[in-house]
Amino acid sequence: MIPNGKITGYMQLTVITREDFFKREADIINGLFQTGLTDLHLRKPGASVYEMRTLLRAIDTGFHKQIIIHGHDVLYREFGLLGVHLRLDILLEKRRMQDIRLISCSTHTPAEVAAVAGLADRAFISPVFNSISKKGYRSNAALLAVPKPEGKTRWVALGGITPARLHAVHRHGYRNAALLGYIWEGEHPQQRFQACQAVAARLPAVAPQFFL
Repeated sequence: MIPNGKITGYMQLTVITREDFFKREADIINGLFQTGLTDLHLRKPGASVYEMRTLLRAIDTGFHKQIIIHGHDVLYREFGLLGVHLRLDILLEKRRMQDIRLISCSTHTPAEVAAVAGLADRAFISPVFNSISKKGYRSNAALLAVPKPEGKTRWVALGGITPARLHAVHRHGYRNAALLGYIWEGEHPQQRFQACQAVAARLPAVAPQFFL
C-alpha cells in the first residue's frame, strides 16, 4: 500500500478501461482514483454516446478532469474531461486541436513514434510485451527500445505490463506505463493497481539522457 496513494518513484501509471461495461464499474473506477490513479483512458469500442455518458455520470465528478476519452469527443466538453484520444491518421491530418487540453494517440511502429513526436501530448507505444487482454497479439521487441524523441510528448509503454515488467520498461527509458489486461483479468482491480504502484514507487531515478 502506498501512503496516501502517492507515487514517489519515477514511473507514472495510467489505466485503460475494459472494452465492455460491467457491474459496479463506476465504483471500481472511483476506487482506483481514490487509491492514487492519476489518469484513466475511457475506451469502449462500439459503445454509444448514451452508454459512455451514463458511465461518466456514475463516476464521481471530481475525477472527470483525470479522464481521457476515446471516441464521442462531444463528451470531452460536456464533462470537462482531461483530454481526447485520437486515431493516428486523424492526428496527422489535423496536426493540433487547440481547443483540447490534452491529446493522446497510439503508435505501433518506430515510424509512427517519429511521426507523432511533438504532436501528441502523450502516445502509447505498443505492444512492448505480449498482450494480456488480446490473446495472440504478440509483442514487437523493437518497440521496447525504440528511440523516443525528446520534447513534450509523453511516451507510454503498453502491452502485457505487469508489476514484474515495470523494471524492464523503466530500464529502456520509459517513465510512463499503461495497465490494461493485468488490472482487469482478476477479481480485485484495485489491489492489482496497488501492486503496480508499489513497484513504481521503488524504481530508481534513470540517467538524465533517458528522461522523457
